[in-house]
Amino acid sequence: MVNRSFERGTELVKVINDNTPAKAELVVWDKIYAVRPDVDIVINAASIGLYPHVDGRLDIETQSLKAGMVVTDVVPSPPRTNLIMDAEANGCTIVDGLGMLVNQGVISIKYWTGIDVDPSVMRRKLEQIYGT
Repeated sequence: MVNRSFERGTELVKVINDNTPAKAELVVWDKIYAVRPDVDIVINAASIGLYPHVDGRLDIETQSLKAGMVVTDVVPSPPRTNLIMDAEANGCTIVDGLGMLVNQGVISIKYWTGIDVDPSVMRRKLEQIYGT
């Protein structure tokens, strides 16, 4: 777990370690971070790069993103953040933030109306809107 805040990072590491079979440790993000080569999945849950600040960049060494890693960014707008583009250029498998946004919509519609909707329709429309 890499987090800019020691307090918040410590809380999250405790939640992971106490409630899942995964074992997490905290790295305080106070300088450019190089992703360890044994990492399989990188998840950006920060708002860096979120519209309207689309030029925002995570303070990571982009060369440390290696082919075989799965890199995901929860930022839905724009779907092709700098992190996603850097990871793709390095041969990573990418997952953009549109999937999270679409599935939040699917769950919300089901909750409020009882209707199951096709997430692919939402995804296609968002891709059309964003020009991706």
